[in-house]
Amino acid sequence: MILDPVRLFRRWRRVEREALEEAQMLRRRYGSQAQTAALEKLSRDDLSTWHRQVMKRASKLLDGREL
Repeated sequence: MILDPVRLFRRWRRVEREALEEAQMLRRRYGSQAQTAALEKLSRDDLSTWHRQVMKRASKLLDGREL
């Protein structure tokens, strides 16, 4: 199997973009409790692999570890 670096880069950018949108939505909806809400969403069993990856990144953004 050959990995396409351009495709991987586009996928990474898409995760970043969706995570930023999710973090902004959580901030608008929950305010200072956005980090807690993100962790609650992340703990759900019915998340797809893609959405779990996006929520992990959004949680990091909300935590302030990576801006």
